[in-house]
Amino acid sequence: MNRNVRDQASSLRRQQRGTPGNGPRARKIAVTSGKGGVGKSNVSLNLAISLSRLGKKVLLIDADTNLANIDILLGMSLQKTLADVVFEGAFFSEVLTPGPEGIMLLPGSSGVVEILEQDSTVREKLFHAFDEFERQYDILVIDTGAGLSENVLQFVIGADDVVLVTNAEPTSITDAYAMIKVAIHRNSDLRFQILINLAPNRGEATETFEKLQLAVQNFLNVQIDMLGFLPVDPNVPAAVARREPFLTLYPRSAATNAMMMMGRKLLKMPQPAAEEGNFLKRMFQGRSDD
Repeated sequence: MNRNVRDQASSLRRQQRGTPGNGPRARKIAVTSGKGGVGKSNVSLNLAISLSRLGKKVLLIDADTNLANIDILLGMSLQKTLADVVFEGAFFSEVLTPGPEGIMLLPGSSGVVEILEQDSTVREKLFHAFDEFERQYDILVIDTGAGLSENVLQFVIGADDVVLVTNAEPTSITDAYAMIKVAIHRNSDLRFQILINLAPNRGEATETFEKLQLAVQNFLNVQIDMLGFLPVDPNVPAAVARREPFLTLYPRSAATNAMMMMGRKLLKMPQPAAEEGNFLKRMFQGRSDD
């Protein structure tokens, strides 16, 4: 396990003793992609760490219902997941797991969204827990699945900001466009921040973004923004192989510098107006109306 994960149990207990108040709710940032294999989960993990370094209390939610793998990236051996809360009666305090550099992790499991289809008692238990999360944390980073499944879309359309990860491959750009098209039809207020992964340099990253931007403007009349890019950096696969975040293992790498810049950029964006009810409840209500 990452050396920075150790000795944080006391921090977890302190957080869970807190009582949710009437303050502002957490900002919800969904990290998604039109297709798999573009580094989405690694982006989610390191983005969460960057935001924690910038002074925010961050909860990273592994909402990939097909391949929940944040724990694998961290070399963790999880004892419980969200499914244990629903089906085995576990407490959230048993599931929330300390992560590197102060972040907390809510491990996912298959059928995260389908859990909402259980009886009303289960739904209310989850709604109450997520209401507390939105008041205890400054930011929720939600690592969605890849693709355009209903489960993925529910997390995307319920977010305040969407970080859409893509790369220069034509299929990746096409799938990113499809994600924007479908999601914006469901929630026209979504703010898409495009992150170009594995870019050789800024020029090629900008060129990739502009290809996507041109299609989106011409056919959807939607504004998207370039959050930034992660350069090709041998430190990134090296960190994955060692099951540690590259921000932690290689703090002076080009990828770390780029991720920290993107974290700062996200925090400078205005906070969206708060909506009534927590995002999990709004997701379920939207699902019921489909």
